[in-house]
Amino acid sequence: MEDKRIKCYLQNFSPIHIGCDEVYEPTGFLVDGENNCLIIFDPLLFIAKLSQVDKEKFSAICKKGTIESILEIYKFLQNRPARGRSVNICNGFMDHYNQVLKLSPGKIKNELNRFNIERTAFCAFDQRPYIPGSAVKGALRTAYLNSLADKSKDYSSIREHKKLEEKLLRLDSVSNKEKIYKDPFRLVKVSDFMPAGDIETKIHYVVNKKKKTTDKEARGLAQILETILPGSLFVGEIIVDTPQTKDAVSFAIELKNLLDSSHLFYGKEKTREDSELKNIGVTVPETPEIDNIMLIRVGRHSGAESVTIEKYRNIKIMLGNRDQIFKDHATTLWLASEVRKPNHNKFISPFGWAVLNPLTPEMEKQLKEDEATFQNNLNQALIDKKRKQEELLLQKEQKRDRQLREKQQEEEIRKAKEQRAAELKAMTPEQRVLAELSDPLILENRVVEIYNKIDEFSEENKRAIAMALKKYWEACGKWKKKNCSKKQRIKVQKIKEIFEES
Repeated sequence: MEDKRIKCYLQNFSPIHIGCDEVYEPTGFLVDGENNCLIIFDPLLFIAKLSQVDKEKFSAICKKGTIESILEIYKFLQNRPARGRSVNICNGFMDHYNQVLKLSPGKIKNELNRFNIERTAFCAFDQRPYIPGSAVKGALRTAYLNSLADKSKDYSSIREHKKLEEKLLRLDSVSNKEKIYKDPFRLVKVSDFMPAGDIETKIHYVVNKKKKTTDKEARGLAQILETILPGSLFVGEIIVDTPQTKDAVSFAIELKNLLDSSHLFYGKEKTREDSELKNIGVTVPETPEIDNIMLIRVGRHSGAESVTIEKYRNIKIMLGNRDQIFKDHATTLWLASEVRKPNHNKFISPFGWAVLNPLTPEMEKQLKEDEATFQNNLNQALIDKKRKQEELLLQKEQKRDRQLREKQQEEEIRKAKEQRAAELKAMTPEQRVLAELSDPLILENRVVEIYNKIDEFSEENKRAIAMALKKYWEACGKWKKKNCSKKQRIKVQKIKEIFEES
């Protein structure tokens, strides 16, 4: 089977968001207002660096599992240091975040539900965004269907979109069981478009704007999405297999026709949308001036017109009180914005625009070098992360060993004290005095007190106590005559007399 393929790159020139059903979890990011970004951190590493008191406090908050506890988590994380991946935030996000921190109990539920930050599709191994092949293939299919519709007879009597597609793809007479196998797009294979080098993302608001300026704002609450910033590069491949037999599919798709239809359809849609954007004061994104350019539009909020067949559009328009009508065009645009409620339309932008171009050998070499540089930096970052984890683990083990030794020492001291207490309990009063004098921690006034009562002891113990007093004063440097005060010399002399010393 001979395949027709093209290795190409996709470069966006407006923000792109590809839904992946994931959000940035409150326990995994904090807002860095000084650097205007989110810090996405590893929760385990973050927790490992907390003090024991903070660990217990954070754990108690997380265990609550309530809407209100999410706000407590935000407040706990506020202004705390953390290391991780950074994501740019739009101008209005910081003010919004600070307002969320001040929410009253009655408003927490509704407002926090609107504070979800949806992630764009990403690679699990390095967290970089990518463009799924299914998104590119879906865009190519829409463009190709529009091309077929332009060349076909009128099918306006067909109201159901699926039936219309089957008619255009010559699948209307094929049994339901065979439709998948006969579909000509079965032979169109699009790889995922993987990031080339570092890819920056940004948190944007999504606002709904009417195509015609009126006194009333468009319906729809602002959303918060992570978007791929314009200028990002992704590399992939498009293959169109040649049918093995004439009847393998309803008809064969030519790769050139597929790509041409994309540029024709999306070029027309961009011209239309640019006019609508200019009418409401939005600066239109400039199409890059590149040879052999092919326009394409991918991702969420690409506009109803860009995902439908022009000749047969029947777009639902929601009115007030749940009423609805159907038109051949949308009446509003969903646009990326720096703030939730922009005062003007100058700094808002449409979603999804990109160019899809053949990858030249020179560009492929450059992109491989860019990717190698990124991977080297990533590997070094992973090495540093592993080293830090090992350091934390070592510190944790050393702390545990130290605590264990301290515990053992405390236990030994406790046992020694208990043993000493038992021994003292079994002694006579005079024996306990002797034991006291052998204790290096005995106080001077207690020594003097024992000395003053030495004549009250039995002759046997009196001599032993005298010996103990001698040792004590020798250790203190108070035994030799030259080192003693007048009172101390009297004490020493008395002890010597007990020993019958001159």
